[in-house]
Amino acid sequence: MTKHWKPFVIGATTMLVLFAGFYMFFMASQNKLIHQQPSPTSNAAVQPDAVTITPLPTLRLIRGNEVPFEGKVELKQAIAGRFAQNVTVVSFQATGEHADKSVLKIVWENGEEDKLSPGTQNKTFSPDKRAVEISVSGYSVHERRLFKDSNRSGTLTWEIRYEPVEQ
Repeated sequence: MTKHWKPFVIGATTMLVLFAGFYMFFMASQNKLIHQQPSPTSNAAVQPDAVTITPLPTLRLIRGNEVPFEGKVELKQAIAGRFAQNVTVVSFQATGEHADKSVLKIVWENGEEDKLSPGTQNKTFSPDKRAVEISVSGYSVHERRLFKDSNRSGTLTWEIRYEPVEQ
């Protein structure tokens, strides 16, 4: 069996070269058919009663659904673009011990901060304000006066809509 390896390798290599050649030949001819330029005599005139479509601004969504945490946590949200404009907080909910101390914080371009408490729904900000940073902070701690505070589990749920701005 060891004597016949040379003819096998030569035959396999020949078949590989033949298949590759046929494949490249036929694919090159198909690419020429696909990428043909349209004829310059085509009727491309715009009719006066044609409907023009203006695209809507891109609307982005930041969402977290029952995100578990323990103790204190701050989750910075990534903003597409440099700023977020037309910010709307659809909902912000928190569960856990002392969940009322959880905060959704928005830092605006001028350095001003807005802090929203859990239970906020459909809060729309002025369209001329541009957010630099959005973060969600969760707080679920069993507070004790004499002893060390102990962390408790909690969840955060939020949904924020905004329009990304590059400049």
